Amino acid sequence: MEVKFYDTVNDELLKFAVIISQSNGKWVFCKHKERDTYEVPGGHREAGEDIFETAKRELQEETGAIKFEIKPICVYSVTGKTRVNDTGEETFGLLCFAEITEFAKELHSEMEKVVLMDELPENWTYPLIQPKLIEKYLEVFTGKNNSIIGATVTVTVDRPLGSYHPEYKDMYYPINYGYIEGVMAPDGEEQDAYILGVNEPVKKFTGKIIAIVRRKDDIEEKWVVVPDGVTFSKEEIRRQIHFQEQYFDSEIVM
Repeated sequence: MEVKFYDTVNDELLKFAVIISQSNGKWVFCKHKERDTYEVPGGHREAGEDIFETAKRELQEETGAIKFEIKPICVYSVTGKTRVNDTGEETFGLLCFAEITEFAKELHSEMEKVVLMDELPENWTYPLIQPKLIEKYLEVFTGKNNSIIGATVTVTVDRPLGSYHPEYKDMYYPINYGYIEGVMAPDGEEQDAYILGVNEPVKKFTGKIIAIVRRKDDIEEKWVVVPDGVTFSKEEIRRQIHFQEQYFDSEIVM
């Protein structure tokens, strides 16, 4: 079994769409009614259908997604015999990523259920294919810096909870905010961090990184640091950092 990735191929070659999905910081997987394994949503392209529409349709059918944001990642191919490829010749598909914010109450497809997972499953439907697709998603959308999630860091707080921005006097800090000494960010300054889960002003704080806030319209990124053993969902993080991130097009990587 061989999996390859391409920037693009001729549209007529694209026969499948697969959608790596998350919801509120958790992986989204489907369990087929006839199988005891888990898979990411995806399926065959219908005659005359735009391949990106295939991705949207399969996501909706197999997960019951009602509200979601979806974007293409790349083209992939599989060479080798599979349950859906008897000849073993190279077949091509579009790989996408979706963030789902609302699901339907019932599924109307061949899927028995949708499961939200903190960790990737061990019992895959396509163990030689789909883990590689997720690796590609992580490489493209989270980059190498994703490895810092889970690391322990010490934050020096220069804007404590209850203070105001030194230049923008109307910006109030509802949480502690500071920087990690000696760690340089892409803007040439020391790496900034939001501290969540600490409800009083502090001067220094040591905790774990649980997320990265990436700004699509700015060179900076922020780290989210919490006390050991504490966690927050993407929505909870987004709500607490809204006071500053409302001015940027940001995404939260967990």
